Amino acid sequence: MIVLPLIALLASLGCVAIAIARYRRHGRTHELVWIAAFLIFALGAGCEVAGLRWGWNPFLARLYYFTGATLAASYLALGTLFLLAPRRVAILALRGLLIASAAAGWLIAAAPVDPVALATAGWAALAKSPALVALTVTLNAGGTAVVVGGAAYSLWRAWRQRGWRRSDLAVLLIAAGTLLIAGGGTLTRLGQHTYLYLAMAPGICLLLAGYLAPDLSGWPRRAQHAAAPARRPGAMTERRTH
Repeated sequence: MIVLPLIALLASLGCVAIAIARYRRHGRTHELVWIAAFLIFALGAGCEVAGLRWGWNPFLARLYYFTGATLAASYLALGTLFLLAPRRVAILALRGLLIASAAAGWLIAAAPVDPVALATAGWAALAKSPALVALTVTLNAGGTAVVVGGAAYSLWRAWRQRGWRRSDLAVLLIAAGTLLIAGGGTLTRLGQHTYLYLAMAPGICLLLAGYLAPDLSGWPRRAQHAAAPARRPGAMTERRTH
């Protein structure tokens, strides 16, 4: 079914557009990392759409596994580290992730693809070595733990400092979306490949909703304020004198 990966692709591109706009406004490193993360999500979903629409080939199968299956969650987590952790820790994580990405690329490039299974199994026709499976599981589990742990820490800190606010909804949505995507990835590793985008599509939509939430929180109040007619500087003085 092409609809679900297409939804995931559009939601990922929406996240990319928002991240680019925010990076241009503020120039923050975590936004730059999230641009890369959402582009990785978009590439994975795009491979799925292309494979279902025009047929799979070894290049698409490898590109999908490199982006959507292996790296996406870890780069999302890297952005979380640049947002919340000391910069020295984030830089060390960046270096480690770049090395892991290079290792994953080498393992995937060396993995054979069953040409007979491509027509029916798609990217699952890639023969994954134990080292590749271990690396993929580690990156996904570690990335999910960092994103969810970062969300829990942000909520705890916000609650201690100022209590619950609507902007905290964004943190919950991003954590929920990451968990949902991780659940879909777990199903694929258990052999249930058809269920992947049943989790991936709504998961990325939750990421998009969480990413939009800070801009939308308080939007009706801002809109009413913008629509209200401007008062003259002396209006209150005139009213009091009368």
